[in-house]
Amino acid sequence: MTRYYLLAVFGFAVATALGGSAPPADLVDDKVLHKISGIFDTELPKTEKKGRIRFIVHPHFGDFTRRSYVRIPLGVRWGVNDHVEFNATVEPYFQHYLRSGTPGNGIGDVQFGGKYAFHEWLKPDYDASVGINTRIPVGHPPIDLTDGYNHYAPYLVISRKSPATAGLTCFVSTTLDVMEKSSVAGSFRQNDSHSTSMIFGTGFVLDRYPYHYTLEAGYQTTSLVGKDNRQFFYVRPGFAWDLPRRLTFNSHGRWLLGGRIKLTEGPDGTRIDSGGKIRGEFSISRWFRGDKRAAPESGAR
Repeated sequence: MTRYYLLAVFGFAVATALGGSAPPADLVDDKVLHKISGIFDTELPKTEKKGRIRFIVHPHFGDFTRRSYVRIPLGVRWGVNDHVEFNATVEPYFQHYLRSGTPGNGIGDVQFGGKYAFHEWLKPDYDASVGINTRIPVGHPPIDLTDGYNHYAPYLVISRKSPATAGLTCFVSTTLDVMEKSSVAGSFRQNDSHSTSMIFGTGFVLDRYPYHYTLEAGYQTTSLVGKDNRQFFYVRPGFAWDLPRRLTFNSHGRWLLGGRIKLTEGPDGTRIDSGGKIRGEFSISRWFRGDKRAAPESGAR
C-alpha cells in the first residue's frame, strides 16, 4: 500500500511542478539537480566548477529500520578545470544496536571516478560527457552490503535542454558495467546482474527550484558482453527538495531530501524498491579561501 501511495504522491508532485516557476537565470547552474546515488543515478554532462572541492555526506537513515548497521558514505568531488571532474567516496558502516545482528564497524567499499564534459561536440543543441565510475568492496563488510564484485563502469551521456519547457532536461545514456569477482564475500539481490552487462537508459530532470523531479528508464542486458543471457527493464521516478536554511540551522552547505521508487522486471520476476535519502554538500574550497558569503551551492551529483 505504501508503494502505491508514494507513486500517487510523485504523480501529484510532477503535475504541480509543471505549473511552477523556473529558478532565476543567474542561479540555474547552481540550483539544478545532477546525481544523487539511489535517487537519481545518471551522470549528466556537467562538471564541478574549476578549482572547487566539495565534501559530501550521505547517511542512509533507512538502515535503522532495515539493517543492523547504518551506512554513512563520505565523498569528495573536485573540479579540475572547466571540463574535467574527479570524485571519490568511502562507505563506512556502523552497528546501531536497534536490530539483531553483530556486523561490527568498518568500511564496505570505496568508489572513485572521473568525468570529461565536451565543450564543442554536439553544441549548441546538445551536451555530452564521458566518464568512468569504479566501485570496489573492501574489508569484511556484512554479506548483504555488497555483491562481492568489483565494478568498472565507463559511460556516455548526451542531454538536451527543452526549448519549450523551462527547467526540463532530457537525456540518453550508455553504460558498460564490467564485473570482476573480488575476494570480499557478498550476495546478489533479486534481479541483480550476475556478470558484465550493457545498460541503455533515458529519462528527464525537471528543475523547479527548490523542487526537482526525475525519471529514469532503461534496459540492461548481459547477452552482448556477459557470461549469461539475462535481460532487465527498469523505471525509476524520483523527487528531491533543496531544504531551506531555516531547516538546516542556517548551514551554508546544500542539503537535499529525496525519495524514489524503482520497478525492475527481470528473470527473477518483478522487484519494487522504494526509499528516501538526505544529502549534504559543503564547498571545502570556499572554506579554504575564507569566503563567508552565503554563495549558491552547486548542484548535487
